Amino acid sequence: MKNDKVRIGVIGVGAIGPSHVYSIQRTEGCALAAICDLRADAAARIAGENGVPYFTSVKDMVQGDTVDAVTISTPSGFHLDTALEAIEAGKHVLSEKPLEITTERIDRIIAAADRKRVKLGGVFQCRFSPVVRRLKKLVDGGLLGEIYAGSVYMKRFRTQAYYDSAGWRGTWKVDGGGCLMNQGIHYVDLFLWFMGEAQEVIAITETVGRKVEVETLALSLVKFASGARGVVEGTTLAYPEIPSYLEIFGSRGTLSFNSEKVLRMDLIDPTPAEASERDALFALRAELEAKKAGEKKTVAAGTAVPSLDMGHGPVIADFVEAIRTDRAPFVNGPEARRAVELITAIYESGRNGSRPVPITRKGDG
Repeated sequence: MKNDKVRIGVIGVGAIGPSHVYSIQRTEGCALAAICDLRADAAARIAGENGVPYFTSVKDMVQGDTVDAVTISTPSGFHLDTALEAIEAGKHVLSEKPLEITTERIDRIIAAADRKRVKLGGVFQCRFSPVVRRLKKLVDGGLLGEIYAGSVYMKRFRTQAYYDSAGWRGTWKVDGGGCLMNQGIHYVDLFLWFMGEAQEVIAITETVGRKVEVETLALSLVKFASGARGVVEGTTLAYPEIPSYLEIFGSRGTLSFNSEKVLRMDLIDPTPAEASERDALFALRAELEAKKAGEKKTVAAGTAVPSLDMGHGPVIADFVEAIRTDRAPFVNGPEARRAVELITAIYESGRNGSRPVPITRKGDG
């Protein structure tokens, strides 16, 4: 690494790529080193704005000494070939969600990264939220006692114009799925992080309301290895869009939250420490709501990327630290695989008359 900074190249500067550029430029210990996109005009524009070289070929960018690592923000079904090209050149890889659209394709990426001994990470910003991390520590410490059940609701809104804006959107081959694989995967990942390993799923998936191949509505029941049960509900038809959230209840009470704030925390006989933590979390919620009340919403419903800052900063910082200290990224390959494993099982059940689909962990036989 030159100048003791991790030199990062961004591959794909479409919808989410500029957010990667934005965060890299604002993260210590790394530097934006190159831009790559098949569209020379787009690559040249972003590269010119940031004073770095551009490429229209991944191979050309990674074969030389221009970058130490890459972030991938191409359409989902293109991640495999892009990741393998970078990994084979000895570059570390941070990929947008999903890591790929099937577990088989993800396993090929993980195997290559292990063989070449490079870092592999997935972009799941929700896990980096300070509120979420505090709640995870509390739940793991017994806040809810024995967990009986949990639910995750992802009621998003995407117009037909959104799907028509690019030929790959809403296709099985490249998008890999709809309201779950594309829009809902962040909260599916969060759900699994809190609930543990999924064991079996029963699902209904439908394509209604939009002219697309993939599902626009999904309802599923999940059985977890712990014995808990769960509900996963997603759609891209809910106007103007209902904020996603998780709800978990157990022997000591109920918790509901999203990536920004606690919605409720009702406990049976909370300890003084738990009561204090609850008050602190709700104080943070009040601060956030006051701040948002003063902001003007200028983005129309159905917009895919409403802001340049999409929370990639902590993800990039963790990835850079993982490289510099030779540890695994917080969301490594196997962790990034989990949400795709559950989502593809939901799709399988939906295609086969809502039959139960077992989820066999890799290596379990």
